[in-house]
Amino acid sequence: MAMIEAVEAVEVVEAVGSVEVRVDPDGRSAAERIAEVERAVEAFARGGFVIVFDDESRENEGDLVVAAEHTTEAAMRYLLENTSGVVCVAVPDRVAAALELPQMTEVNSGLHETAFTVSVDLRPGGTTGISAAERSRTVQALADPATRPEDLGRPGHVFPIRAVPGGVLARDGHTEAAVDLSRLAGLSGAAAICEIVRPDWGMARLPDLVRLAERDGLPLISVGDLAAYRRATGR
Repeated sequence: MAMIEAVEAVEVVEAVGSVEVRVDPDGRSAAERIAEVERAVEAFARGGFVIVFDDESRENEGDLVVAAEHTTEAAMRYLLENTSGVVCVAVPDRVAAALELPQMTEVNSGLHETAFTVSVDLRPGGTTGISAAERSRTVQALADPATRPEDLGRPGHVFPIRAVPGGVLARDGHTEAAVDLSRLAGLSGAAAICEIVRPDWGMARLPDLVRLAERDGLPLISVGDLAAYRRATGR
């Protein structure tokens, strides 16, 4: 991936198929951005990490995202080494309902109304729930259709987030982007997500995300890229 240069914001519109896609000032054409989403979906299906960032006017942050069923202990260690350590799992509405995961609060007064449910740990074989090994098993359990509500201890150390039906076309959040990536990859719909931070523990911004993507060979896409891809492909 070419290094993204900081330039003045200029809105450009380019046609991709029958859809007009805004080309943000990051040095990539609309076609390149669509291709990067396809690369992200392929990597995600193989169990790889993807970096997803949102708009400057929203949270202005990037999340590491990986399929829940592919969140091994090694993947969890990588996640913890590069993020805030608050491990969340984006889940489709149907999964949250099947596992009887209530909302964390009756009234959601968060800035973006992120739909956190009660936190969980996998009970069978668990101890404290906080180790990388135990958190990875909890994340995997949230992708396993055999998991029952009684298998999850509440509260715990992993934070499920309920995605809005319709994905990024209905809400431009990291949660919906993660669930969309899983669905497009033909997986369970659940994905581990965590906010990326710098070595000094400040929030990572786009230049930091580019460096991480280049260092580790990770696809880097925006929520807007994913929405444009879905509109262009009808997926």
